[in-house]
Amino acid sequence: MASLNYLKKRINGVKSINQITSAMELVAATKMRKAQEVALASRFYAFDALEILGNLINSLSSAGNHKHLFERRVKKTAVLLVTSDKGLVGSFNGSVLKRLDKFIKSNDSADIGNSLIFITVGQKGTDYVKKIGFEPVKSFSNYSDVVALEKIIELSDFLEKGYRRNEWDRIISFSTNFTSALSQEVVERQILPFDTEKIRKTIEDVIPKTGRYSELRKNMEERRAEEPLDYIMEPNAEEIIEDFLPHLLKIEIYHLMLEANASEHSSRRMTMKNASDNAEDLTNELTLEYNKSRQEMITRELGELTGTVAAITQNI
Repeated sequence: MASLNYLKKRINGVKSINQITSAMELVAATKMRKAQEVALASRFYAFDALEILGNLINSLSSAGNHKHLFERRVKKTAVLLVTSDKGLVGSFNGSVLKRLDKFIKSNDSADIGNSLIFITVGQKGTDYVKKIGFEPVKSFSNYSDVVALEKIIELSDFLEKGYRRNEWDRIISFSTNFTSALSQEVVERQILPFDTEKIRKTIEDVIPKTGRYSELRKNMEERRAEEPLDYIMEPNAEEIIEDFLPHLLKIEIYHLMLEANASEHSSRRMTMKNASDNAEDLTNELTLEYNKSRQEMITRELGELTGTVAAITQNI
């Protein structure tokens, strides 16, 4: 049986940890609600913008004139990896990195070191990319509380300029979609070049299967059953889409970051809640053990005292 002093120190230590994790849970819950609200509200805009883009692409006589749309031979792939800057987020980072590992292993290129280029958002992703033998061409941090579109312009412009300069031939992102406070989904999507089928897949990823805004999925299916919209465009589709695509890229990156942020804060909140619950359970177990040890010590001392009194009485 452990000593009383040892048990008391452990109880105090666990209580201190419980106070820290409870405080972190409250902070994460506040950030989660804010990030969740912004991410869910942005889904309407992202959904409609992607749908309009798909219709515009279908109306073009030739997509090959637009670098954003042209499916060129893929020599280099830019991988946008979105993780957190800090830990204590449960399986949030691990799930994204596991999906990235699967992608790397399935890559057909014999010279994979020269075929992949990494752009990382979050220190955990940067550390992991270096660990597996790559050096990110650009790293971004402090994006976990992004709520304004202006905050991601640097990231969006960097991706677009590299694509226009043929520094990479496609951009694939690995991030997390917010499903609920208890569930987040890792998604792999092609950002550039734009493709109608991949846009449709992105739209499906944007719309949750259950919960809030899930009714959009039914609306989407109803729209598919209808005749495609016939847009009247001025001056013409080519000029409109040339101006629209850079803006849409910013919106897609922005929405991606909002979903990842909501997922990160949700995962951290649940992790801290579980830690707090475990600390409380451990405190109760240690307190029970402390009380048992104390009772045993008192019983032993009473026994010794009784024995001493009995011995003294016999001698008298």
